[in-house]
Amino acid sequence: MEDDVNQSPSNMVPVALAVFGIVLGGAGLYFGLTANQRLNPIHESVEAGSSSSARIEKQISGFDTQIAELAAQASEQSKTISRLRVYSSQGEQAVKKLAAELNANREQIVKTAEKLNEFAAAGFRAAPAPKAATSPASAQAPSAPATPGATTTYTIVSGDTFGKIATKAGVSVQAIIDANPDADPRRLSIGQAIHIPAQ
Repeated sequence: MEDDVNQSPSNMVPVALAVFGIVLGGAGLYFGLTANQRLNPIHESVEAGSSSSARIEKQISGFDTQIAELAAQASEQSKTISRLRVYSSQGEQAVKKLAAELNANREQIVKTAEKLNEFAAAGFRAAPAPKAATSPASAQAPSAPATPGATTTYTIVSGDTFGKIATKAGVSVQAIIDANPDADPRRLSIGQAIHIPAQ
């Protein structure tokens, strides 16, 4: 009996160690499972963060593409604005040149009108009608022939046409046209001198 009692403490150490090992293993298993349960949400959160980061990178890449397209469009618009400025400058130069030419034409027209007035004032007036005619028709005629085969000069007044002048003078329109080959019947001007042929 004494031997059993003496041997039991030494036999108890391996048993205690075994029990202690089992307890430690159980505790380790428990803590491992608990840690795994706690790590699963963290792992899922990290994966979600990873996919979110990938989406953000994709969006950033899309923004980079849009920025590059906008930069290209801005460059094209800048070129267009430059061309429009050149066209505008050329248009302004053309308008200035046209204005200068119009002013020169206006001055030339004024000078021509002044010369025409001087030419008309130099004595190109209608010849006085002879007083030999006594009929009212011949009295209304602005210029009657002085002698057969002679022509008289008539000055155009407002409203005159070759037809009216021919009626007043008692000659045909064709005779007036033939006597004035340089005159345009459609463009008679006041103060213009024409020849009236004799009847």
